Amino acid sequence: MENMLKFSDWLIQMDPSSHPRELVVEVSTECNYNCVHCFRNAAIGFRGCTMDLDLFTHLLEEASNSGVKKIILSGWGEPTVHPDIMDMLRKMKDYGFYVVLNTNGSRLFEIAEDLVSLEIDEVFVSIDAFDVKLYSQIRRMGDFSAVSKGLEKLRNLKLQNGGVKPEIKSIFTVNKLNIGEVSKALEYARAFGVHEIMFSYYISYPGGHEELECMNSAECREKLRKELEKAALKYFETGIRVVQPSLMPTTMRRCPFASNRALFIRCDGAVAPCIYYSRNWSTKLFGVKRKIREVVLGNIRNSKLIDLWRGPYLRMFFRLLFTYMPSCLDCTLQNYCSLTLSNEADCWGNKPSCAHCPYLHYLSYCPI
Repeated sequence: MENMLKFSDWLIQMDPSSHPRELVVEVSTECNYNCVHCFRNAAIGFRGCTMDLDLFTHLLEEASNSGVKKIILSGWGEPTVHPDIMDMLRKMKDYGFYVVLNTNGSRLFEIAEDLVSLEIDEVFVSIDAFDVKLYSQIRRMGDFSAVSKGLEKLRNLKLQNGGVKPEIKSIFTVNKLNIGEVSKALEYARAFGVHEIMFSYYISYPGGHEELECMNSAECREKLRKELEKAALKYFETGIRVVQPSLMPTTMRRCPFASNRALFIRCDGAVAPCIYYSRNWSTKLFGVKRKIREVVLGNIRNSKLIDLWRGPYLRMFFRLLFTYMPSCLDCTLQNYCSLTLSNEADCWGNKPSCAHCPYLHYLSYCPI
């Protein structure tokens, strides 16, 4: 039968009405920052691109026909450097999508009025420090004061217009440099109209700034715990939502893409199950180097989105949704197991494997 999976003595069929609900769309891999924690620095054979308007419009048509309700602009680049970014945001709203923009905030001041007038639903701004010098050290080529001015303008425009959109959220990537800034985040958020803060571990990679990794340091994890406790005292006072990572990996897991029925669309039209597996690159988690092979389900240039969802993604979706896989990051054999050195397969026979994904283990977060 169509859309049927066989697991041991069981035959499982996907509901014929199943469809993707969200898309994370990468409109450009260009960026005006050079952050110390950026995935791009670990990419193997990385070739950048910019999505043209024709492909973007075709994508919106496919998304609409497939039942997608929410689109997040994010990826391996900064969306707001795309020359047609405002046209893209406008088109998404014209189609009736719930629209989320993930940005470094560098152009917020410039585009704030359009974000409010278009009623963009959410804007995620990446802020990893509240000290100007430290911010520049982490987000190289970045300007903290420009980001703050942009947030202030957004807040004031919303107050003037009596509107609530866009809802402003923030992502804070935790490393050893900024661990002391964590508890300051809620005060900054209250001052600049930020409604939610996501704290997410820095994902280390070979040849990168491995010395900054907090995840693999017991001392740094303890500092993070104390900083989050300080922040907790301000939760009820400020009313700001806080999403925090697990201090250590456990078998409690959840794939943010699968659970939200989301797919990732690269700037060249390639469709991947998530941002983490969208390109070839390497990571180093808890001292173990791993090669990540890109997982491409197809391309929207020549395939229907709904067919990719119900076809190539079917088996992977089931295993992710029900976490039918081992848990590499808390396995006592992870330092000796050859299978955990890549995402190609695992000891349960999954191909590919997501068993060592930090997003699956609540160590890092996506804006979805």
